Amino acid sequence: MATRFLLAGHESFRNRGCEAIVRTTVPLLREGFPGCEIALASKEVIEDSAHATGAGLRVFDSNVRRGGPRWYAMRGVRKLGMAPPPQMSLNAELARQIAAADVIMQIGGDNFTSDYGLNPDSPVLAVSRLALAKGRPLVFWSVSVGPFATPALEALVMEQMRAAALVTVRESISRNYLREQGVIDNVVPVADPAMLLEPTPVEAAGFWPAAEHVLAVNVSPLASSYRADGDTQFGLKIAEVAIEEALSRDGWGVLLLPHVTGGPQNDDHRYMSGVLQRHEGDPRVTLAPGTLDCAQAKFLIARSDALVAARTHATIAGFSSCVPTISLAYSRKAHGINLDLFDHRDWLLDVMGMKDASELLPPLRLLLERRGEIRAHLAARMEQMRPLAKAGLTALQGVVAPSGGEAL
Repeated sequence: MATRFLLAGHESFRNRGCEAIVRTTVPLLREGFPGCEIALASKEVIEDSAHATGAGLRVFDSNVRRGGPRWYAMRGVRKLGMAPPPQMSLNAELARQIAAADVIMQIGGDNFTSDYGLNPDSPVLAVSRLALAKGRPLVFWSVSVGPFATPALEALVMEQMRAAALVTVRESISRNYLREQGVIDNVVPVADPAMLLEPTPVEAAGFWPAAEHVLAVNVSPLASSYRADGDTQFGLKIAEVAIEEALSRDGWGVLLLPHVTGGPQNDDHRYMSGVLQRHEGDPRVTLAPGTLDCAQAKFLIARSDALVAARTHATIAGFSSCVPTISLAYSRKAHGINLDLFDHRDWLLDVMGMKDASELLPPLRLLLERRGEIRAHLAARMEQMRPLAKAGLTALQGVVAPSGGEAL
């Protein structure tokens, strides 16, 4: 009988980071478990079902509809001061898929932090609760973990991770945090599977900057939303600083590169279009289409001479393509990945701690001057990181038998 995997915690392929994780995890599962069946829980089921990355997967809707019976039932239980049981927090199809799966894999890399509003009633935690209640092997796949808003939330997540069959962790800060919490025996260090993503060539003649050298820039409304001063335009100010610096150099241009599109509050293409308008008529500054998939976006990043990016998987595309990259960090994951790659955070700026967008200039100027040295360093590190990106599969084979049952 084929092993049945359920991939949970996914948002949609509009988020190229989510897409990159699925796009690289699925081949690993098919390599290690020939003939396996894979179901993907999606918040954008129509689009994801039609997407090339969804080919061969059973893509189904993971949303609990507002105003539906389960939604009202959850509200009633919460008003009584109780936590809804996991079956109530999930839609019926997701609960059915959990019961039918041999292995439940939590693939949302940063779902297990408080960065995105995680709370005890979050569906992502209900998935784990139901999987454990059904006695299914639960796997946390290439995650970053913590920090958490409350001790109670921290305790809840740690309880699930201790009970999991496997926790693969993609950076050392999270691994050390888990060790401090006593989650040790089932933890395996890995690199993000997106390190393995192969770029797909895309015709860029219509939007590639008219320049010999290109600085790719990705800023997001999400990163700016974390600032205590509420300056949602801060990312655009960073982009302007990067553009000004690039254009001050002979032969340089800038490609604005979206990595998440879709919702009005979290669309990089819409966010950066205002920057493009301020440089209208200058062929050295362009904006890539918002329709490119993660592998096409990686192709453009790999073709660039340097990268400044807020989206984590845009930076991972840069690192794994050996492109000198500055990370605009707003979470623990970026700090951990940079430390693991460089043993320092010289190429990282904390968006929440920056007082002025001009703070980008010193590291950017140094990065551009040293880009040959940085490319060589990344090339050497990728020789270690790519095998580490496959380490999760070996660990998974150690806890799940290819026939679908748990390994003895």
